[in-house]
Amino acid sequence: MGTKMADLDSPPKLSGVQPPSEGVGGGRCSEISAELIRSLTELQELEAVYERLCGEEKVVERELDALLEQQNTIESKMVTLHRMGTASIRPFRELMTSWT
Repeated sequence: MGTKMADLDSPPKLSGVQPPSEGVGGGRCSEISAELIRSLTELQELEAVYERLCGEEKVVERELDALLEQQNTIESKMVTLHRMGTASIRPFRELMTSWT
């Protein structure tokens, strides 16, 4: 028994799997497991999973692009914070070494 054309968007084996969520920082892995993929036997089910995985890939690519755009800013802030931390510790360190 095959899958009907109307069932393309939600084949029986995929009914519990939600499409990927939009937005940066989701931190989720695909909800489509390797076991689910191995269990698929109908071409329409495989196509539906493939489309869903392609959608998830696009979301991940957008998130990666956003992180890469922020990389230089984050790195420069880290350097600045490190310098501030080192500068604020130096007087304390000098005070402590003068007491010994």
